[in-house]
Amino acid sequence: MPNRPDPPSAADADVTLPAGDPARAAVRRAARDGLAAAVLFTAFAEATSHIRTVRAGNPWQDDPYDAVVSFTLFLVPALAALAAARSVLLRRDEPQPGFRIGQLLRAWGLSAALIAATALTDWTAVALRADRGHWNAVTPWIVASLTLPTAAAAVAGARVLRARRLLPPGLRGPGRGAVAGDWLDDLAPLARELAAHLPAPWTRAVDGAVTHRRFTSAVRFGRRHVVGLAGAAAGLGGALLAAAEAVGEGWTDPLLWLTAAFVHAGGFFAFAMLCNATLSIAVPRTTGRTHGPARATRTGRAARAGRRAVTAAALAVPLSGALRAPLRPLIGRIDTVPALAELVLAGAAVAGVLTFVVAVALGSD
Repeated sequence: MPNRPDPPSAADADVTLPAGDPARAAVRRAARDGLAAAVLFTAFAEATSHIRTVRAGNPWQDDPYDAVVSFTLFLVPALAALAAARSVLLRRDEPQPGFRIGQLLRAWGLSAALIAATALTDWTAVALRADRGHWNAVTPWIVASLTLPTAAAAVAGARVLRARRLLPPGLRGPGRGAVAGDWLDDLAPLARELAAHLPAPWTRAVDGAVTHRRFTSAVRFGRRHVVGLAGAAAGLGGALLAAAEAVGEGWTDPLLWLTAAFVHAGGFFAFAMLCNATLSIAVPRTTGRTHGPARATRTGRAARAGRRAVTAAALAVPLSGALRAPLRPLIGRIDTVPALAELVLAGAAVAGVLTFVVAVALGSD
């Protein structure tokens, strides 16, 4: 049975970028150069992290530098793939919804920022001569090649800034995209756009699928349970990545695998929640049910404080592990797997409790 997806809010549904607006070309260039920067960065990070002869002379091969690369090596291509898929809709010669333009520019800007942050981390390792004893004849070539992702991030970031400057004033507000729509609103248009190149029976099948009430129900479920779905995906991703590391490095300690999976899952979950807050990937819609303004306010504040506490705790997991060397004067030497597990658990607990207390005290606004 067909059904229509949730419409954008009436207040912002008419905010669009006209088909002939000069900003359209700037937005497409930002998407093109953002994707190119992500591909270049991924190739560079893969080579310097996983090719043994290259990694052996890599100045940023150890924590805390390696912790940054380990996460951005996964996060940048994942974010770029999602943004590139959605950017397909920019090819349409028709007015573009303002929320789509704003959210895509934020996504490509975030991708460029992650690449730039990783490059800055790598340059810091070079400046501090980290692991100087492991530098070899390959090291100068590695350092020289670091200029490529650095320059690519700068170009991609500049493209995003230029595109934002060319947008009409009504589309420049940072919060407008979160009000008018989210990434899930573009699932159906994207599916139709991609299916338009398929044979007619397939096109009709896709159109029927995205207008079916089950599709609409699935989208609503995703919006309502975005935290749980992000947690499940992060847990699965962390477990798979830890399993790959265990196979590649010959781990035999189950606690080491569990700790690595926990660290990876924490980083992935924190990034997913921060991305959702920044990019409006899945924004819950109001249901119209109320339990009184006072109760609704208290419940909303507690829920927001809880989400922020969980996100902070998840973010503290990889940070605690990555910063164990600089924190050694305070916490002592962490040279066993049980000690590392205790450290990341303690870091998560402290960050979560402190964030919840502060969020509640400030009203979590």
